Amino acid sequence: MRLYVFISSEVHLIQHLIKSAVTLFVVIDPIGTVPLFIIATRGLGLAEQRRVAIRATVISALILVFFITAGQLLLDHLGIGLNAFKIAGGLVLLAISMKMILEAEPEGKAGDDEAGEVRKDVAVFPVAMPFIAGPGAILAVVLLTDNDLYPVIEQAAVTGVLMGILLITWLTLFFAAQVQKWLGETGVNVVTRIMGLILAALSIQTILIGIQGFFKIGV
Repeated sequence: MRLYVFISSEVHLIQHLIKSAVTLFVVIDPIGTVPLFIIATRGLGLAEQRRVAIRATVISALILVFFITAGQLLLDHLGIGLNAFKIAGGLVLLAISMKMILEAEPEGKAGDDEAGEVRKDVAVFPVAMPFIAGPGAILAVVLLTDNDLYPVIEQAAVTGVLMGILLITWLTLFFAAQVQKWLGETGVNVVTRIMGLILAALSIQTILIGIQGFFKIGV
């Protein structure tokens, strides 16, 4: 009996980690962030671009880990139920996925060519937030580390998965010029739209789970 419970818990953990990896990879979108990063850092030398990639990844990690540790406590303090947050989060993720699927070209607000404009710290905005640690990623990490559903060890494992995804993100940004050249504009667009379709399905599932929990359907 103990062996069955142990195996069952291990299977559940593996399934949750796989779900977390897919969700985080889709919402952070390391490959789709490449063209946005290039737009935001245009005019910078290769060495400076790579320094921006490192700083942006570290800042994103700090933001997302903060929401893993304190996000649900903040919601509780504000009196926001997790089911309501799941529905809201699902709607935001759905909006992001629709933008990924339907948008003609990625937008890069940091690349404005206004004469005399002083370049701001693009590592913080817009690369770290919202390109990497955007609303979708923040909502995802809070939902994937729900204190009511997952024990601390499982939340720590999800944090490890997040660090792995951020490492991949840093690598793609570090070699952004080579990645874009390898994939080409068409390749980046195709990958972004495929990820958008996956994210749309995940967002609908999140909304349905929130509705089920709120109305106690099947509970």
